[in-house]
Amino acid sequence: MPAGDIHLRLELAALFLIVIGGLGVASLGEFDGWRDSFVPLLVFVGTYLFSCLLLSPDLDLARSSPQNRWGPLRVLWRPYARLFRHRGLSHNLLFGPLSRILYLGAILAAVPCALHWGAEVDMPWVEDLWNYLGQNGLLALVIGLILPNEIHIVADRFFSARRI
Repeated sequence: MPAGDIHLRLELAALFLIVIGGLGVASLGEFDGWRDSFVPLLVFVGTYLFSCLLLSPDLDLARSSPQNRWGPLRVLWRPYARLFRHRGLSHNLLFGPLSRILYLGAILAAVPCALHWGAEVDMPWVEDLWNYLGQNGLLALVIGLILPNEIHIVADRFFSARRI
């Protein structure tokens, strides 16, 4: 298995190639609709980097670089590390990224939900953000969150297959 820094380098190299390719394809089209392609690209890059650095499949380890990057908030990932055996379901191509996204989503949604339904705080920004991102932005968000995890898992499988 590649070390954590190798995973990070692979994921960042893939991001570089994807962005260069995306910009190249975008430059072939009309520049009038720049917002339609630029905002999703920014969303993709931002969520990809977030996922690369903070939502790694190695969050299932009690001590790992992704855990350490969370700083004092790494305690949020201790239950996740206890729940998943390393390279078990957390390294599954479908369930692994989905489990981390849902886990973090549940934590992040708890506060606004409590404020909205418990204290009746109005949150129009949620709908505004949803409308601003649009379908392409939401798709870019999902792909940006999932793709680095897939690269990590495929690299693990590739390198473990080569050792056999």
